[in-house]
Amino acid sequence: MPSDIAHGFQWRSLRPALEALAKQAPSPVLGAIYGSGFEDRPQLLARIAARMPLLGNDAATVKAIKAPETFFGTLERLGIPHPETREGRPAKGAGWIAKRRGGAGGSHVVPSRLQKDADDIYFQRWVAGRAISALFVANGRRCRVIGFSEQWPAPAPRRPWRYGGAVRPANLTKAAEAEMTRAVARVVSAFGLKGLGSADFVLTENQPLLLEINPRPGATLDVFAGAAKSLLGLHVDAVKRGRLPREGLAFEGAAASTIIHAPKRLIVPRSMIWPSWAADLPKPGEQIDKQRPICTLLARAGTRGRAKRLVETRKASLLAKIQKSQGEQCEQEKERRKCSETDEAAEHQHPSRTAGARHHR
Repeated sequence: MPSDIAHGFQWRSLRPALEALAKQAPSPVLGAIYGSGFEDRPQLLARIAARMPLLGNDAATVKAIKAPETFFGTLERLGIPHPETREGRPAKGAGWIAKRRGGAGGSHVVPSRLQKDADDIYFQRWVAGRAISALFVANGRRCRVIGFSEQWPAPAPRRPWRYGGAVRPANLTKAAEAEMTRAVARVVSAFGLKGLGSADFVLTENQPLLLEINPRPGATLDVFAGAAKSLLGLHVDAVKRGRLPREGLAFEGAAASTIIHAPKRLIVPRSMIWPSWAADLPKPGEQIDKQRPICTLLARAGTRGRAKRLVETRKASLLAKIQKSQGEQCEQEKERRKCSETDEAAEHQHPSRTAGARHHR
């Protein structure tokens, strides 16, 4: 399907939902805040902006920062370290990965040998290290880094770098924090970024290499919730008024989040009771395909190690509960079908029991 037709279809699907939300709003709508999934759809952002104010970076900015030739060319000019990146396939594929322009969530990242040639693919030299994300808020000129988190993958077949979760605070040296903060500030100024965003780095031997900028609120937002100031409040202040917090935010303890992916195709049990630490919940009875996200889980603890262990324990526990509830629901449905088939057979064997039949006295 051509991209212009695809975006037209997506807009026709999205427009009624936006208008319905606007009608239900208790006060005049300030605008729309978008999350992941729009980086490769700047045309869709432009259509949204034509209907209501866009509280975040505009379509042109998103398109520019997600174009590898523009983004990495800017990093070269600014002297910001990053992995070697090229548009064409490298002659020797070993040690290279392929990424899709505007991709999010890590599922689009594969070893270069597994990637077929396509117009929306670029290649990057793979660098071993820790995945670090810097959450920031910007006003188009300056920024404030809110904090750093460390990410981990949830590998799946042909998706070895699929996003799995994040924990804060990240264990970093002051030098690494300072270098990443300087890199974010330079990119914000060069692209005129506004609102909440995140910068993804790979940290190798205390040398951070910038991988990409997510020019919108992202998945790591969950682990930074709970500060005295609302993160979305900071976002709106930065976008609408150009205000930035005067100092960094204070966070107690540690926090972690993770995503549950379906190990096989499943139906969300209608009787499912979700715990308070689960978010992004599916609808009762919704079908979720294999390896697709089910929900997000959160955990807080005194240290990052405890927070990560707790969220992983909750993940295993909740997934077992979902599978058990689904199994019980399937058994109940089988019983209902069995009873229904038995009743139908009985009706055929005893015509006198059908509706309207006479009864002997």
